[in-house]
Amino acid sequence: MVQSNQIDMEHWTLFDKVMYGGLGYGAFCLPTNFFKIIIAVVFPPLGEVVNIVSHLISPDFPYMNWNVFANLMKFENINKIIYSFILTTLFYIPGLIYTLSNISEKDNPYAY
Repeated sequence: MVQSNQIDMEHWTLFDKVMYGGLGYGAFCLPTNFFKIIIAVVFPPLGEVVNIVSHLISPDFPYMNWNVFANLMKFENINKIIYSFILTTLFYIPGLIYTLSNISEKDNPYAY
C-alpha cells in the first residue's frame, strides 16, 4: 500500500519504477524511432530496410503490399541497403553509423 501511494504521488524516479514496478501507473514515453534504432543496432542493414519501408506499412491486415516492395526495390534504396551491408562487414561500426545517420536524416529532413 505504501509503494502504490509513493508511485501515485510521483515520489519515485523512473529508475525506481523500472526496478520495483510501477510503469503501469503513469505515462511512459518512447521516441518514435526507438524500435528502428534497436533494430539498426542489432543488424544495421535490416535497420536500413525498416527505415525505408516504415512510412509505407499499412495498419490493416495486408501490412505490406506491392507498393512497399516497389519502393524497396528503387535504385537509391537498394544502394542504401548495399552500402549499409558493405560498411557493416567492415567491423560493424561504420555500417551502424551510416544507418543511424540515415534514420536521423529521415526524421529531420531539414537538418542541413
